[in-house]
Amino acid sequence: MPFANLRADRRVSATVSASAPARIPQRPAARHSTGWALAMLGVTALWGWTYVVVQDAVALLPVPAFLAYRFLGAAAFVALFQYRGLARMTAREVAGGAVAGGVLFAVYALQTAGLQDTTVSNAAFITGLAVVFTPLLWALAYRTPPRPRQTAGAVLALAGLALLTLKGLSVNHGDALMLGCALAFTVQNVVLARIGPGARTGLLTVVQLTTVGLCGLLWSLVTGTLAAPATGGVWTALVVTALPSSALAFFIKTKAFATSSPSRIALIMAMEPVFAGFSGYWLAGETFTAVNLTGAALAISAILLAETGRRPDAAG
Repeated sequence: MPFANLRADRRVSATVSASAPARIPQRPAARHSTGWALAMLGVTALWGWTYVVVQDAVALLPVPAFLAYRFLGAAAFVALFQYRGLARMTAREVAGGAVAGGVLFAVYALQTAGLQDTTVSNAAFITGLAVVFTPLLWALAYRTPPRPRQTAGAVLALAGLALLTLKGLSVNHGDALMLGCALAFTVQNVVLARIGPGARTGLLTVVQLTTVGLCGLLWSLVTGTLAAPATGGVWTALVVTALPSSALAFFIKTKAFATSSPSRIALIMAMEPVFAGFSGYWLAGETFTAVNLTGAALAISAILLAETGRRPDAAG
């Protein structure tokens, strides 16, 4: 069982975000693992499919309660395999995990709420822009100028976003929330890239997932929206998003980054919007106009442009 080995790789950044790769130190080429890269492709397909699952679930269960159940369940599952280290967590792991988890809560709160007022395909494409925004924020925070390829990718992404979401001179409310989600994802990626090296991946993941779940629980208590799942479909959505889509998926993602180059995994993760688009088409009956398809193509092109052409020894 893979979780039996969910221990610290002190050199790898823990990653808990579903849809954008963190800037973490490059692993030696000799450690490239095709198996984990292929597993990551499966995770990306799963994340693309769960946009529809979450959208259906939050129509029946308030967003705060959904987040509380999903992430507390995921945290408890991962903690089962980390119980020996829980009492020996360092201040860096607790504080860093809490900060990263707080930002991750903003990510999922915006994303889950946004799914109530936008399409699955729009949600996936806009969230995917975090792949482009992350190196730009890293450059701003650490005063390292972005490469021309990254700048071009950001401009191309904004053009694609406009074609994908703008309706006349207005932007759909759900799309605006998704853009906020992408920006929060960007911040979370940079935070993880900063605190991840030197921290134990499994314990850092437990703290982050617990933080998200507790924030969701507090939110639901304050707003009076804590409710029990009412249907079998909601229970199924919670199980799918808590276990394979959160606990197992983030384990695979961490291992993939540990055994492959970040640029390689980033390209794989760039397929999430594509899978989500197919999911929206087949499961939710969504349609695309020529303008929407052009915007989607530009957004995907921007992600690929920003994440390819990295130097083999680049940090991320």
